[in-house]
Amino acid sequence: MAFLFLAVSVISCSEEPKALIPTDLPSTETPTTPTTPTTPLPDGVPAGSYVYLQVGTRWESAAETAEFQNWKTCSINPNSPSTDLLCEVSIPEAQLYYSEVQFKMGSLQPAYCPILSFTPYYYLRSDDAPQDSPGPPDAQGNPTTVTTGGYVPPGAEPTSSPLNCESGTLPSLCFGGAAPIMVEDFPKNNGNYFLTSVQESHGYVLESSNSLRYYGSAKVNYTTTNNLSEVNRAIPVVGGLKERAANSFQDYEITCKSYWGEKLFGIKLILSDENWDDSGGLDHYTDWN
Repeated sequence: MAFLFLAVSVISCSEEPKALIPTDLPSTETPTTPTTPTTPLPDGVPAGSYVYLQVGTRWESAAETAEFQNWKTCSINPNSPSTDLLCEVSIPEAQLYYSEVQFKMGSLQPAYCPILSFTPYYYLRSDDAPQDSPGPPDAQGNPTTVTTGGYVPPGAEPTSSPLNCESGTLPSLCFGGAAPIMVEDFPKNNGNYFLTSVQESHGYVLESSNSLRYYGSAKVNYTTTNNLSEVNRAIPVVGGLKERAANSFQDYEITCKSYWGEKLFGIKLILSDENWDDSGGLDHYTDWN
């Protein structure tokens, strides 16, 4: 299910996490104390984790029943120093380009993390809008209008009309990243959530960049990677595949909330691709750095 397109306010928690009363119990009843799960723990997830994230890939040519290769597991558990965590994952660039990516998240203590939401990464590719101005009269002397500006996304047909990415309800093609593909009715909605009392975990899958070709024919990993530096996020770029509006990046965010909408735990994911040559000499599938 999708939640409304609202920015998530970051609220720090200074007190110890408290167990919350499940929604299916009367308010006068006391919730049971979380117990050690009897089922096997997810691979690499510490026991008692309040929230965890596993990032995996599967080649686009693999069968749908094939397992995802887990690249990293990040979690917040009772031994974690903070209720917020930065999770950084790097995947070989060609493997990332030709693979589906799974973002699997969950909680081993649903009473402490009842609502788990996922906002995929996105950014505004342009904030331009078409502008109309008077043109030369036609053959009959009637006034005409000339339209300039607006945004034409990579790979669009030459006859495509420029988009208004400045104001109003913006088309999804004004945005880049994973969210326009993964979230239904984006940007009206910008993420998804599930109840951990109903299901312990859920995996959201992004199709391979090779099959999506969201950036036209160019072989780039911008669909999945969000490793643009904080400094460069404030710098607008016009034209080219790295075009972007200033201060428009939203990272991958996994957030646990209480029944009152209070943020309890949060994981921010930075996903990058790994080049054969770290100096940039062999960068076949470009990401942001």
